[in-house]
Amino acid sequence: MRIGMVTAVYKPVINGVTRMVSLYRQHLEAAGHEVYIFTLGDPHPEDEERVIRSPGYMVGDYGYLLTIRYTREAQRLMQQMDVIHSHHLFMSVELAHRYGRCPIVYTNHTRYDLYAGAYTSIPRSASDAIMRQVWPEFTDYADVVVAPSASVAQIMQEFGVRRPIEVIENGVELRPFLQPARPLSKAELGIPETAVLLTYVGRLSPEKNLDILLQQFAIARDIAPDLRLMLVGKGVIQESLETQARELGIGDAVHFTGAIPFEDVPNYMAAADLFVTASVTEVHPLTVIEAMAAGLPIVAVSSPGIVDTVTPGETGLLTTHLEGGLAAAMVGLALNPEQRRIMSGNVVEASRHYAIENTVARTLALYEKLHRERPDLQRDKPHGLRWYNRGKLLPVANKLGRWLRPSDNPLSSRRWIPDSLIRRQNNQQDHWHG
Repeated sequence: MRIGMVTAVYKPVINGVTRMVSLYRQHLEAAGHEVYIFTLGDPHPEDEERVIRSPGYMVGDYGYLLTIRYTREAQRLMQQMDVIHSHHLFMSVELAHRYGRCPIVYTNHTRYDLYAGAYTSIPRSASDAIMRQVWPEFTDYADVVVAPSASVAQIMQEFGVRRPIEVIENGVELRPFLQPARPLSKAELGIPETAVLLTYVGRLSPEKNLDILLQQFAIARDIAPDLRLMLVGKGVIQESLETQARELGIGDAVHFTGAIPFEDVPNYMAAADLFVTASVTEVHPLTVIEAMAAGLPIVAVSSPGIVDTVTPGETGLLTTHLEGGLAAAMVGLALNPEQRRIMSGNVVEASRHYAIENTVARTLALYEKLHRERPDLQRDKPHGLRWYNRGKLLPVANKLGRWLRPSDNPLSSRRWIPDSLIRRQNNQQDHWHG
């Protein structure tokens, strides 16, 4: 089959979506399929064969780009696909539908309802109202929606998503975490070997609740002074987190690694005793599964995505109270090495369910079913239909550009959608078509 992957971001940016797309590509090509990556931005020296890029404009500081059309080459190739799999909502799935002539799969990787509150000043009631309009509107361009967890599927239905939803869990490459190439010791990281080391792996960004994680860690360390915390990753709030750690008196107990190559993450996890996260915005967190494969019991907040992955008392401890409960869970496992030992065996066994081979096999079966049945030919919205009316889009986009300005967070000095975005796109007619 010719399979198109549509994503608003791709390597060299490292995040959960780029990792999933890359794993899909690797395993589908190994099975004999042709995989094309349709993404945005300038060509990159690390681009593999069949990575097709179109111009886009940066949204925020995380590598995501935005466009309202693809290049002529991308349009031509999209029409040759047997199935297209979009990994972002909004224009990514609309563009797949507009230019493709085949069934469309859309995987929902993000809690859009919660991200709006983390990055903008829009009240929760208003953002929920917007999502009740937007989520169903854009998922209607797909033939099947994939939810990485059952709880996220339920949330999407509550927001009015009308398309059939299939639950296919995210998968990970287990081997590097089961058998790290060069496992690091605590001593190599400047941490006492007697310490109980908690680790978090991921973006250092507002929606991850890392400020609350530091507060809870400070409380836990008052009771269990051998605790240490290692934050693996980079992000826009790293400097403020370092300041907060010093102000809480735990600066010497919190270790920031900064950005590290993804292939080194298993080596860092090998030094840890527990994995901890305060995020409540996950859909099915890859880093939690990877930590389980590394033998790390999980300390987390009971929330969608997490509850689908972690079994309380067996593979970790979950709390319904972000403040207070998280510290208690840290202390509970820090002071009970025997429970950590038992859970360590449990998490490794549980992680095998999420092997990427299982995820790819289920996804490929879905592709083949859609390719046979061609539900796209019976849709209310025919291929080639635009979502936007050009005359109506410009004033709406300009208004959104002024509205989506974060106010009470470290990103408040910039806009998500620059005023020049639409104007620049309209000036690029020589390069963009359709």
